Amino acid sequence: MFKTVLNTAVILMIALGGGAWLTWYAIHGSDQFGKVTIGGWTSYPQAGTPDADPYAKAQLARDGSLSLGAAEGVVFFANKASDGSLLSGDCSYRVSGNSPSTRVWTMYPVGKDQVPVSIADKSWPTSLHSQSILYEPSGGFSISIAASARPDNWLAVPAKGNFLLAFTLYDSPVATNKGLVDTAFPIVTKVRCHG
Repeated sequence: MFKTVLNTAVILMIALGGGAWLTWYAIHGSDQFGKVTIGGWTSYPQAGTPDADPYAKAQLARDGSLSLGAAEGVVFFANKASDGSLLSGDCSYRVSGNSPSTRVWTMYPVGKDQVPVSIADKSWPTSLHSQSILYEPSGGFSISIAASARPDNWLAVPAKGNFLLAFTLYDSPVATNKGLVDTAFPIVTKVRCHG
């Protein structure tokens, strides 16, 4: 009798523990379906639509976040420079190139939780948008990403720790998955590290 109860308890613990772990992994540890990668930028353009996969919907519900709909825009994230190294406040970077076809875009640093990072000096620019930067004669742009001030277009990041760059395109054909293959995105290049 005791052996049967013990076996049943062990089986229930394995089933409940395994089910809980698989649920956690499906929501936290797995890549969502519908991932789109262009250069070093990654997005899930279907995340805010009714066509999103169940895991993406579960992640949004768990986070309590509200993503943009397909007609509104799409957010792309870069967590690495072009050399494959993670973006870090110990280094400075340059984001250069052209933006995809869009009415307006924004760029700002976020943490792993995709919440905008905070900077000690509140007067420093922690976000930029397409109408607030200087453009090159060719129509492209160049933005310095660093923890200390830079001339021209500069985006401040924390002096320590890793971050991601969020690049949001509003009212863009990229949001409807049209022309993703030929879409050019800016390149994130490491300039130098300070330590």
